[in-house]
Amino acid sequence: MRLTLHLIETLQRLLRGESIPYSSLPKSLVESFVEEGILSVVYHKTKRCLRAPNSTALAVALPKYNEALKDLDAAVRLLTEDNSRSAQAAISGNSKTSTKRAMPGFLVNSYNRIDCMICGQPFTMEPSEGSAVYIANWQTFVPPVSALIIGIENTENFLRIREQKKLFDDCMKKGESDILFVSRYAFSSDLMEWLNMVPNRYIHFGDFDLAGIDIFLKQFKPHVGERGSFLIPSDIESRLKNGSRKRYDDQYQKFYDLTTTYPDINHLISLIHKYRRTYDQEGYIINNM
Repeated sequence: MRLTLHLIETLQRLLRGESIPYSSLPKSLVESFVEEGILSVVYHKTKRCLRAPNSTALAVALPKYNEALKDLDAAVRLLTEDNSRSAQAAISGNSKTSTKRAMPGFLVNSYNRIDCMICGQPFTMEPSEGSAVYIANWQTFVPPVSALIIGIENTENFLRIREQKKLFDDCMKKGESDILFVSRYAFSSDLMEWLNMVPNRYIHFGDFDLAGIDIFLKQFKPHVGERGSFLIPSDIESRLKNGSRKRYDDQYQKFYDLTTTYPDINHLISLIHKYRRTYDQEGYIINNM
């Protein structure tokens, strides 16, 4: 049973003797508690509701379903204030009562030395080939304003940046002296939130397919605005001619009407539809421009 603020507030109402709508609690929990007599079904006109005939019995039963529910007030604080694993353990004896990730942040990489700041202190970024740097305290991570930031979706591309140096160097503009590569963790929004905080120009390097474009437009573009663009190599049309027909067919039903106000991306979309093919970004590792 997933712990949410709504769930806790609903249980608090029951403990105060109030009736709640039948659908306010997870079905599995309701069925079990009704069967045990901990909750009763009551009707207000035609509306089916739940109430707890004995609030003490309910309070005793709740920790069996989630250890954090032995103290609802503490559980509220867990969700609204300190959601660290140590706080979870202190409240419930179980550091896994919440779904918060133990490793927030994202990965960064570069093929040159870059002098950054983190936690208010100088931080030199110079990963060896085949490695990357993990940024945990991302809210305090500050790159130089002269750095172009390139986000890479595929892990292999991210770890083999030196083999794609020509492609990336062609992206730089006057005044940009370094390239900082970033890679997000799956299902994490930390990278996007960080991009919203920094003034640097951002280029998104993803697969050249409809789904990849949709990810950029919906998940990244709102955070980077006019600072952000999608990496479109000069030879992408010739590569799409020999790309994947299956990937295009698999994505077509969902993204056939994908469009945007950005001319360069719309042109890429039209090329994908023209050849009815897609191209994976890994192709630029082996076949350098």
